[in-house]
Amino acid sequence: CADYANNAELLLSQLFGSVKGAYTGADATKEGLLKRADGGMLFLDEVHRLPPEGQEMLFYFIDKKKYRMLGEANSEHEAKVTLVLATTEDPDNHLLTTFLRRIPMTITMPSLEERSIEERYELIEKFFRQEYNQVKIPIQVKAKVMRALLSYDCKGNIGQLKADIRLLCAN
Repeated sequence: CADYANNAELLLSQLFGSVKGAYTGADATKEGLLKRADGGMLFLDEVHRLPPEGQEMLFYFIDKKKYRMLGEANSEHEAKVTLVLATTEDPDNHLLTTFLRRIPMTITMPSLEERSIEERYELIEKFFRQEYNQVKIPIQVKAKVMRALLSYDCKGNIGQLKADIRLLCAN
């Protein structure tokens, strides 16, 4: 959802599809991700980026297994899709209450800060190993670099840690 966060119509079009003329630039009818995922699973990352109207459209789909393409007024489409939603934000502060009530199960992953030093070490080691597998050049990590990685306040969480290690290796 983050890829289209600055253009709500395009985001909703990607998800639900759109009919020709639904918005400026919609020059053909286009099926959305719900149609393409019919019978399977759809993962929506950064779902907090969905605008409120998109959340309402999605909770209607969760309730009824029906949706309308952007620009449609009279017809509905059906799809059987298992939705998996992810967010890096607090759902209570970024998602509509009516939307949250329709989510049957929530799994909270601990942030990097909440993880034990052993888990952080394993992640750091894993990311260095991945970099080695990419470049096939031995990578030596000094103890003070490891201590810094184990203790620094990584704002972007695990993804940021991985990117930082990648940058260290590139340097």
